[in-house]
Amino acid sequence: MLVRGLGSLLYRRVTLALAIAGAASVASLFLFFSSQHKPATTTIDVSQLLAGQDVDPTVETAELEQPAPQSIIIQVTLDRTATLSRYLSQAGLEQKDASRWASLFQGISRSGLLRRDHSLTLYKDPESGELRGLKYDLDDRTQVYETSLGAGVVKTWQAPIEYVTRPVSLAFAIKEDFHRAAQKNRVPQPIVDSLEEAFSNRYDLGRLSNGAAIKLIYDEHVSRDGVHRFAGDIEAAEIQHGSRTLRAFAFRDEHGRAHLYDEDGRALGPQFLRYPVNFQYISSGFTFHRYHPILHAYRPHVGVDLAAPYGTPVKAIADGKVEYSGWCGELGNCVRIDHENQTISVYGHLSKIASTASTGSFVRIGQEIGLVGSTGLSTGPHLHFAMEKRGAYVNPLTEKLGVNHEVSPRMKAVFNNLKQRYQTSLAKLPTLGAHFVAGATRKPAISPLGDMYHVTLGRASKSHRRSRTLSSVSLSGAAGRM
Repeated sequence: MLVRGLGSLLYRRVTLALAIAGAASVASLFLFFSSQHKPATTTIDVSQLLAGQDVDPTVETAELEQPAPQSIIIQVTLDRTATLSRYLSQAGLEQKDASRWASLFQGISRSGLLRRDHSLTLYKDPESGELRGLKYDLDDRTQVYETSLGAGVVKTWQAPIEYVTRPVSLAFAIKEDFHRAAQKNRVPQPIVDSLEEAFSNRYDLGRLSNGAAIKLIYDEHVSRDGVHRFAGDIEAAEIQHGSRTLRAFAFRDEHGRAHLYDEDGRALGPQFLRYPVNFQYISSGFTFHRYHPILHAYRPHVGVDLAAPYGTPVKAIADGKVEYSGWCGELGNCVRIDHENQTISVYGHLSKIASTASTGSFVRIGQEIGLVGSTGLSTGPHLHFAMEKRGAYVNPLTEKLGVNHEVSPRMKAVFNNLKQRYQTSLAKLPTLGAHFVAGATRKPAISPLGDMYHVTLGRASKSHRRSRTLSSVSLSGAAGRM
C-alpha cells in the first residue's frame, strides 16, 4: 500500500510538471509571434539633411507605418535684422517655446540674431500649424537646422551648404562698350575680370567697339535650394572683333593646375606678379649688409620689406605648391611657395595665413595667401618678400620667375580633344554682332557640356529679365510672408 501511494504521488507531480512546462512553451511562442507584429517605432531620418540635401527635416519615417504628412514649407529672405525669438513669435509660437528654440539656436550659432537678406525656412505641421523645424543660412557656406523631436525636445545642428556646379553658356553683342554689355547681360564681375586678365597681353577689351561679339562658357556654383550662387572659372571664350578672333580654353596641366590657353596651347594672361601686396613704400631693400633695428647688428637682409597697413591682403606671385605654411622664427607667420624653375617665393610677418594656403596645397597667381602683420622680429606692419632660386637668395624686385606655361607635349593630345569639344559648344551659340544675320533662328541648341543655357539677344524685355531673377520669397503649401 505504501509503495502504491508513493507511486501515485510521483505520477501526479510528474503530470503537473509537464503541464506547467507545456503552458510555459505556449506562452513563449505567443510572446514571440506577437512581438513580430508590434508597431515599429517612428524615427526621424536626418541623414539626408546632414548630406546637404534640401529636404524637410521634420518628416518622420517608419518601417511599417505611413510617414507623417509633408510639412508646409515657408521660405523667406529676411527684410530686417531681428532675434529668432521675435520671428518665431510672429510665426505663431508661444513666447516660452520661441525662447527655447532661440536659446538652442544661439548656443550653436553664437548669435541670437537673424541677419537681413539671409534665408530662413520654416517647416510647419499641415494640420495643427505647429512648428516642426527650421533652417537658417548663417552665410553662404553654413546652415543651422532645428527640428522638433516631440515632447518639447528640440535638436539643433550645423551643416555645410552643398553646391552643384553647372556650366553657363552665354552669347551677346557689344552695343556700346564691353563693360556695359557685360553688365546688361548679367556676366558676373569675376568672369569679366578673368576675361580682361586673360587677354591683357593681346588686346584691351575696353577698346571693343560696336559690333563685336562674345561667346562664353563659365562655371556657376548653385546651392541645392537655389538661394546662393556664385561664379566659378571660365571654361571657354571666343571674342570676334572685325577680322580678328580671340579664343581661350581652360585646361589642367599634369600637376592639376588650371590655366586658360590659346588654340596652340600657350598660356594666356600674366604668368607672375611683380609685387605680392599693394604696398605704400619699401622700408628695407635687398642687401647683404644691413643694420638690424632690433638685434642692433649688421647682417644680410635677403629680401625686401614692403610697408603696408595691417591686414592688407597678400597674394601669391605665381602658381605653385605651398612648401611650408606656419611659424618661421624671425619671420613670424610665413608662407613658402615652390614654383617652376627651382624658384621659391617667401612671404613673412603675416598676421594671418589663409586656410587655402596650408602646407601641400596648390595656389594660383593672385590668390590671397594671408594678411600683412608684424609677427616675428618686426618693428611694424609690413611684408617681408623674398625669393630663392636654385637654393640661393636673389633680389625679388629684379629677378624674373621665368615661368612659361605651355601644354606639355605628352598632354597635347588631351588638350586638343578638350579644345575640340569646347569649339563645338561655342559654335552652337548664336553669332551676334556685325556677323549677325537677321531672321536667323533665335533658339540655338543646348550646350553638350551642361544642362544650363543662357543667351541674351540685344536688350531683354522687362518680363524676360524678371523670369531670370531668383525670387526672394518662395512659398510651398502656404501663402503670405512672415
